Amino acid sequence: MSTGDEWEDALDQIDWSTLLNEVDHELMENLALELRFRTYEALKQSSLVLGEGYYLTHLSDGSFAFWHEERYVQEDVTFFETGQLFIHHAIEHFHLEGENLESLVYMMGESRPLKVCTFCEFQFHPDDPARRELGMEEIVDEQEGTITEYCSPQCSIEAMVSEMKQG
Repeated sequence: MSTGDEWEDALDQIDWSTLLNEVDHELMENLALELRFRTYEALKQSSLVLGEGYYLTHLSDGSFAFWHEERYVQEDVTFFETGQLFIHHAIEHFHLEGENLESLVYMMGESRPLKVCTFCEFQFHPDDPARRELGMEEIVDEQEGTITEYCSPQCSIEAMVSEMKQG
């Protein structure tokens, strides 16, 4: 058997479907990291679902990130400084009007900006039910009056351990 035949046999053994799914997964995780989320699942859970694969994320700085789940590689995330700017974009590009426009305005009005974890600096949704179940509320530094918020119990514990090590 020649080297070319061995190469061809090796290529025939690759499960391309699984390989492509793994690549897609890694691209979505990259999107999450680009928007400062620990995981893609955390990004999706913290975003408004607009339909047909479109999402809108109200970032901690008050801006909005508009992205498409399947077109992420071809179309970069679009950022809007304010919700009003996004609404104008949606009207122009998607010809929203009537009930659809009212629904979008209502959803955006109900969304709260995300917060940034003091320890890991990833964004998180402050009303995440898992955080509420664990009693993950803000921690106030009584000496300095600053508010410290952690995205998870792991970050809270790691921050305390780090602080204890530093003395």
